[in-house]
Amino acid sequence: MVLKSVFLILAVVIFNACQVKPTHVTEKKAVQANIQELRTKLNKNTVILDTRDAVEFYVSKVPGSILVEWKDFSMNIPSAEGVLDNDPLNITRRLALWGISPESEVIVLGKVFEKDQTQPGKFGRVAWMLKEMGVTNVKTFNYDLFKREVFGLNEALPENKDFWMPVVDTRSEIKFDEFQRIIYPFNYQFKFYTLSRLDEKAGLRVGRFKNSKIHFIDVRSEKEFKDVSLKSLDENFPLENISWEQFYTPEGIVNFDLKKTLKSRGIEEGDVIILISTHGVRSGAVTFALREMGYTEARNFSGGYNYLDNSMNLEKQINSAFFEKEKQNRRKKVRRKK
Repeated sequence: MVLKSVFLILAVVIFNACQVKPTHVTEKKAVQANIQELRTKLNKNTVILDTRDAVEFYVSKVPGSILVEWKDFSMNIPSAEGVLDNDPLNITRRLALWGISPESEVIVLGKVFEKDQTQPGKFGRVAWMLKEMGVTNVKTFNYDLFKREVFGLNEALPENKDFWMPVVDTRSEIKFDEFQRIIYPFNYQFKFYTLSRLDEKAGLRVGRFKNSKIHFIDVRSEKEFKDVSLKSLDENFPLENISWEQFYTPEGIVNFDLKKTLKSRGIEEGDVIILISTHGVRSGAVTFALREMGYTEARNFSGGYNYLDNSMNLEKQINSAFFEKEKQNRRKKVRRKK
């Protein structure tokens, strides 16, 4: 009996050792499929953008790739550096000079899980910007893996394209004025000084947001989230924390497996999802990933906490001056009546 038990245990151990985790196999096949697709479809018209630091780029670059800085497409204002340029033509003109049109195939390279990055998620932010401008065929990839697996590329840069008008039908950028109008009807303890009249407050949730189910996700690290967030302004605000890295695989590809986690949290494809980070970089990367997964109402609050803090302080100063002037006018009227 003891001998039988020993053989049974050994058989179970051997069987388990021979098993390969299905998820690991699935992920490996997905990566191989993406690499194979890149090898077969890559052509002279494919544009490769590299979002790494300039030093890394010039030390070791992919032949024919173009160094890109995410800030070059944003407002040139320190407090609003995450907000896209107000004139989209400024963006599309530059893209055209790089050989990018709405129909172009573009690959954005970058680092995914490098801890020392001064601004993580840059590759996803650039991919999001391209989609915002109407470029339909955009893929992200980890630089190291791409350099190792995709070879035989031409050093020549793509030919320039004609200037083109940006497509704005599917814009996913949320700016401060729209952000405050989305969250105000929840009646949380935010002090938005521009919304002073009752009629303004009553008519804020309009259009596509009026009856939508809305989720707010902070995509920064757990430490950043605990230090300060929208919950610091109101602890009851329905803000979740899902770090941006979870939306990508180590290969820099969108992590479609995360859809199971999102569904378990009650987040469906048709829901409105508002993403926030420090400057709108990581939240931009997540917005791109979510839209690739099928979450068509994912929105990036592009200015992030940096812009939110500055905007609220600025509004407070402006409106304090306004209300003080109103008080003075009322005092003058009272004096006249006397």
